[in-house]
This record gives sequence, C-alpha cells and structure tokens, in this order.
Amino acid sequence: MPDETDPLSVTTESLPEGPPSVELGGAAWSTVYGFGGAWIQVDPPIDQLVKVDAVSGTVTVTIDGGTGAAIAEDAVWVTVGGQETRKLDPETGEVLLTASTPDAYYVSVGAGAVWVPAEGGIARIDQESGAVVATISIDSGEVTDLAAADDAVWVSDKNGGRVFRIDPATNAVVAEIETGAGAHDFAIDKHGVWVTNYRANTVSRIDPATNEVVATIEGVGSGVGISAGDGAIWVSSKGGGISRIDPASNEVEPIAEFSGWNYGVAYGDNELWVSSVDEQLVYRLDPDAVANES
Repeated sequence: MPDETDPLSVTTESLPEGPPSVELGGAAWSTVYGFGGAWIQVDPPIDQLVKVDAVSGTVTVTIDGGTGAAIAEDAVWVTVGGQETRKLDPETGEVLLTASTPDAYYVSVGAGAVWVPAEGGIARIDQESGAVVATISIDSGEVTDLAAADDAVWVSDKNGGRVFRIDPATNAVVAEIETGAGAHDFAIDKHGVWVTNYRANTVSRIDPATNEVVATIEGVGSGVGISAGDGAIWVSSKGGGISRIDPASNEVEPIAEFSGWNYGVAYGDNELWVSSVDEQLVYRLDPDAVANES
C-alpha cells in the first residue's frame, strides 16, 4: 500500500492547492475530467458517480447508480444503471434531459451527438431533445467502450480484440481494426487514436487517415485507463503505476508507482487524476513535476 501520510510523495510539494489524494469509500473505476473536477465511478457501498472538486477535494455532485460520464460544452452526460443516459448541469447535478438507453454503461460526446452502447450496437442521442435518433449495428462480442471525435466514433470490443470506426455523417461502420486482447479505453490526440488492450498489456496506436495500427506499445495498458494531455499519452498499469508515452517516439517512461489496480486516468487543467480500484481513492498528480523527478 502507498504511504497513507503522503501517498504522492513525489508530487505533494508541487500541488499547493487541493489534496494529493481523496478517499472515495469504494473501488474507483472510470474517470474523466471537466468543469473543474474529476468524475469517477465508485462501486458499492457508495454505488455512485461522483464529482471531486479539483481545488477542495470534496465531492460536490453525486449520481446514484452512475456508471460513466462524458464532458460536453455546456453539460455532463452520464449513464445510470444500464437503463438511462442523463444530461446534467455540471455544477449542481440537476437533470436536464433523460434518455431511455438499456445496456448503456459508457458514454461519449462528439460529432454533434451523444453516443452510448445499445443492444447490438451503438445508439446516437440528440443533445437537445434526448431522443435516440439512430442505432448503428455492430458485429461485436461486447461493446466495451467508445470515444467520439468530430469525424469518427471509435468503439472497442474487448472479447474480439478489435476497434470499430463509425462515420457519424452516415451512421455506418466504415472500418474494423484488429488491436489486441482486451481492447478497451481510448485517448485521441493530433497524433492518432490510442487504445489500451488490457489483457495483452499493450497500447495500440491507430492512424485515423488509414485506419491501421501503426505502433504497438508493449508493457503498458493492463490498467485500462488512458488519457491525452500536455503533449503526451498517460496510461495506467495494473499493479504498475502510471506511465507516459511520448507520441514522437512511442517510448514509455514510468512516472509514478502505486500498488494495486490503478484504473482510470484523466488529464485536465494541467493535472492527472488516477483512480484506484484497490485503494478506493483517486490520486491527483502534477504531470510536469512527476516527469521531471522520474
């Protein structure tokens, strides 16, 4: 276990505001950052999606049964209990819209719409009305996660070890890409699309211009979480802490070691948030300080 008195000793002095870690009371899973805080799925007995304020470290919004979150321009969209997708006020948690979405545990926003898993594929939700306006069929063993960009929606299938690309202009699957066993989480930056293959403990780098894997980074990705920010890709490893991938070289640099399963990774406002399944907390890191000290 990390030192409970200083679980982030390598970065505490570089974080003058806010705590270096926040106890959550349950296993902490998927994590995204937006509107001044980290949104984290927390297992029972908490069984909530929570927003942790970046400055105070306090939980300011809770959603009972929440499983996933995505940041939009003026709202946060969350999936709840595998039954609903809700549009929330990011400061108060007030529900602004509700869509009925059975089988939806993950959510992403992009290309002018909200995207969630649905039975047999992916559902497209109108951001203004909350109506499901299209369902795209996918020949997948299990839709595991998804990430929407302006010109594509990327969908992972962990059992098939592959990624599907949907064209939001036509709502059609236009590519199927073999990645690795346990294909799961995504990060997207100007260098490409990055996907963790947690069973293979690799990260696949996809060139969206060709829909081909142009690099496979070994020895990272088992933790599932991945995020882009500060000119780098940040990825978790199960029992191995957090590593930085340099997109210019695809080289891996370990930057922080934590025991247990570090799952979610989210970059925002020049900080990294890392959720821990085993320690039941979220760590807050200064990535520049960690990279300089490693």
